[in-house]
Parts: sequence; structure tokens; C-alpha cells
Amino acid sequence: MKIIFFHSFLFTSIIYLHGFIFLNKFLRFKQINNFFEVSIIGLIITVIIAQFLNFFIPLNNDLIIFNIIILLIYSIFFNKILINSIKPNLKILIVLGIVSLVNIYGSGFSDDINHYHYSYIANTDVSNFIWGNSFLHPLYGTEPTWLVGHSYFNFDKSRLQDIHILNGLIFFLVLGCFFSELHTNNNKFYHPIIFSIILFLLFKYTRLKEFGIDRPSTLIFCFLVYFYCKYFLDLNKKNITQNFIIISVLTIFIFSIKIIYLPILFFPLIIFFRNKKILLKKKLSYLIILFPISVFIMKNILGSGCLIYPVSSTCMEFISWSNFNGAKELSISAEIFNKSWYSYTGDLSKESYIQNFNWFLTWFERGKVEIFELFLTAIMAVFITFVLFDLKSKKRNLLNVYFKDLKIILSAIIIFSTIVYFLKNPVIRMNHITVISLMILIISLTFKFDINKNKTKFISFILFVGLIFNLSKNLQRIYDNNFINKPYGMISEKVGIQKKKNIDNFTYYVGWYGDAPISSKEINNRKYKKILIFDVLY
Repeated sequence: MKIIFFHSFLFTSIIYLHGFIFLNKFLRFKQINNFFEVSIIGLIITVIIAQFLNFFIPLNNDLIIFNIIILLIYSIFFNKILINSIKPNLKILIVLGIVSLVNIYGSGFSDDINHYHYSYIANTDVSNFIWGNSFLHPLYGTEPTWLVGHSYFNFDKSRLQDIHILNGLIFFLVLGCFFSELHTNNNKFYHPIIFSIILFLLFKYTRLKEFGIDRPSTLIFCFLVYFYCKYFLDLNKKNITQNFIIISVLTIFIFSIKIIYLPILFFPLIIFFRNKKILLKKKLSYLIILFPISVFIMKNILGSGCLIYPVSSTCMEFISWSNFNGAKELSISAEIFNKSWYSYTGDLSKESYIQNFNWFLTWFERGKVEIFELFLTAIMAVFITFVLFDLKSKKRNLLNVYFKDLKIILSAIIIFSTIVYFLKNPVIRMNHITVISLMILIISLTFKFDINKNKTKFISFILFVGLIFNLSKNLQRIYDNNFINKPYGMISEKVGIQKKKNIDNFTYYVGWYGDAPISSKEINNRKYKKILIFDVLY
């Protein structure tokens, strides 16, 4: 628990510092001073910069230690800023901190850790970015940015524990934003939206083992909605450029975690067209948006030779490390797997099975419990919100245009995501964004509400119940494991020790402890060369 507490405090301090510097020194935007908001923005900026640095250097212990030294020097002069930011939210910070620490201590590991997550983190820790890394494992080519965050925010000897700490940290910070907003601002028109998301997260996101890279991206999406509601549903447009930049960086970051989150780009697009007279003015600050876009394009091209992997039509076959065949195979094999082919007992071939919804009944039978639990949680959150906030469908001219934009964005996300879901990617855990968007859309259709003062205590009580539920689930897991937190032991008892592999004199990792369930079939036919400081597979 000492390591969990200390590293949680350390990583939070680092990202808050980075968020403060980014907002105040680079963006020159002092409107945002909430501890949780600054920290989330700082986390995202840190991971984007870490991805850029990894093109040239490993994300090993030296980098995080150097960051800590800078933090200590900076905090000598600006320690009052952090203290003043924490003070208004100290109670929230303590309560959610306890919930998050218990989550971290009692958690097992995601199934995808042994699949490809840990080895991606390990490769990023020990070497700079590997050109053609999709030949090592097909899913390396997807370049999930969240794993880069795991690589940066870890120490070698506590790496397995630190994986949970970062996931617990994003959960803690997003909930902190929501609770702080409800606590410090009275009766804001968007509070029903915030309240419903809190309920969904507390009752559904009770185990870090299930986080992987999907739930962190969903949590950042929830923060994106929160940020839009708080800073864009305001008629004061003097900060529209800075807010647009932050929204753009958020959406690019989420998309860089997984390309299936492409629909969230509707947020900056709609905002741009609504405010193009203001946003078309030339400003150097727009270069901030170009940075994450450039990083995203670079990591895709260098990793697989494709602009968007595994969309094979975007692969540039003239590049020696281009993995056109791997992209094509992954696209097909992922669709076959996601449509539950391996649970099918009929006579259809794989190719026939995935066509014309032949897969639907098998897929539904396999995932019906998960589907039921997900929608039941969403329905419960919406129902309780309607009861406690006395929502009424009544237009308000002041806010109508902004809620109209929000409804357009959410509708576009739902429609686009649903189409992609049933055509290519029917995986429930990757589509929580769609369900949350549907929740928000239902609530946003009623953009006038009244809060009965007699119900304020009930709102606080329901939030308390949600916190206790989330906490008790993890306390029970800790009890079932005899209060022992031993991440290395949990793995070594099952699958042995970590293995290294080689191509010529190049060392790499595939899998976690032991081999990955699927690794690239083409790796044995690939060669290695060194170009300056870069390792290249081709």
C-alpha cells in the first residue's frame, strides 16, 4: 500500500504541474484552476509528449526521475499554487482518494495484459520507438497511446503495480471533476448530465481489472462532455479559442487510443463551424493542435507504414516496413473474433458466418448478460436523474443553440458508432461511449430543470450509496484474497517468468510472462536493420 500511495501522489503531482504549465505558460489560459481539471489536461499533455520523446529515447526510469527533479525545483517556487488548488476540494480528494487506493490494491490484471499490453509497455521502456513494430504483434500496429502513458508512469521494479495506479488515477480525477462541480457550483443547468455519468461510473466501473485501454478512453470522453458543458454552454466567447484547442487535443488523444473512437471528432468540428468567425483568425496557439496530430500520424506510419492501421487502404506499400498484409489480416481476424465465431457450433465458414448478420444470435447468446447489465445501469442512472432533478421539457432561448449542438454531436456519435459496431466491431466494452452518449442525449432533451430543495439531501445520499457500493466491491475482493496485494506473485504462479526474443542482435518482448496468444506469423520472415538510432523491422 505504501508504494500505491506514494506513486499515486507522485504521479498526480507531476501531471498537475504539467497541466498548470501548459494552461498558464503555453496556452496563457487562467480560466481553468480546478485541481482535477488541470490534472487531467496535464495527464493528456504528458502522454502526448512522452509519445513524441519515445521516437528518440526509451521511456525508462531516467526520464521519470528527471521529471521528478524538475517537479521539486518548480514546486519550491510555486508550492502555494498546488495547495490553493487542493484546498477547496480537500474533502472530495480524500474520499475519492480512498476509493481509488482500494480499487488499485484489490485489482487483478486485464486479460489483454498478457496478450499485448505489457510487452508493448516493456518495449517502450527499454528502447525508442520500433519502426515496423506491427510485425512483432499485429495489435502493436494500433499504437494505443494509453499504453505509452503506462510506460512513462512506471518504475521498473514496480511496473506491474504502476499499471493499476495510472488506471486508478484517471478514474479518481474524472470523478473528482464531477463531484467538485456538483459541490462548488449550485444548480447549473448541466448538473443532471454530470450526476447521471457519476452514477453510471460508480456502479459500472468497480474493477480496474476490466479497464484495459477502453475504459480510460471512456472516462476521458466523460471529461470531454463535462468540459463542453461547463465551458461551451456559456455565451461568453472571450476564451473560445483556448477552449477549442483543449477540446481538440482531448478528442485527438481519445482517437489515438483506438481508432473506433473516430466519431468523437464531431465535437471540435461542430464547435468550429459554430464559431468559425472567431476561430478562423490566425493564431500561433493553433500549433498546439498540430502537435498531437503530427505525433499520431508519425507513430502510425513508423509503426506499420499505414496512416490508420489496420485500414489497409491507408498503407504505403513503398515503405520497406509497411505491413499491408498484416493490416488486412488483422481487420478480418478481429471481425471474426469480435462476432463470436469461436462460440459458433454451426456449419458456416468464417467468411459466411460474419456476413448478413449470421453471427448475431451466437454473439447475443454469448454476451447477453453483459449487454443487460450495461443497459440496466444506464437506465437506472437516467431514471434516478429524472426523479431527483425534476426534469421538464421546456425551451430556454439562451441555451437552445448550444444544447442543439450537443444533441447533434451526440446523435452523430450514436449513429456512426452503431453502424461501425454492427458492421465490424460488436464488442460491448469498446462501445460504452455510445451508451453514455445515449444517456446524455435523453437528459439533454430536457434543458430546463428545477431542483426541489427537499431532494438535495436525496441527491447527496444517492452519491454516497454509489461510493459505498464501489468501495465495498473492492473491499470484498481484498478480503477474498486475504488482504494480499502481490502483482508479481499473481503472475509468476500462473505463467512463469518474462521471456525475451531476438531478431539478429535486436532484443524485443512479445507477450507478457510467456508468449502472447497471438503474435505475428510473419515475424520469422522479417529482417532487422539499424538506421542511425532507430531499430527497423522490414
